[in-house]
Amino acid sequence: MMARRFMIGAAFIAVILLDIWQHVHIVTLGYEVEQAQRKQKEMQQIHQQLLVEVETLSDLDRIQRIAITKLGLVKPQVGQVVLVEKGSPSGSSPDVMTRVQVAKKGP
Repeated sequence: MMARRFMIGAAFIAVILLDIWQHVHIVTLGYEVEQAQRKQKEMQQIHQQLLVEVETLSDLDRIQRIAITKLGLVKPQVGQVVLVEKGSPSGSSPDVMTRVQVAKKGP
């Protein structure tokens, strides 16, 4: 009889401890989810800032201004420009083409 009461008591305590552990685990997971959501929001903000920076740095007027002022480059004169076209290696897709304008080297 005593052993049976002990087993029932032990089972009851085990159930209570399991319930407490589940509650603590759920709260811990809630904190982790909240932290992950904050990190995701932060990463999205950084991503947006980087997109703006890419757009700013790749602005053609800015690049031209740097080429002229800092690098001392000049716009090519008439007749100095050579058009170079490169199609796809297989030649099967003429839609994919790169066009590059370069200035001929001076006399």
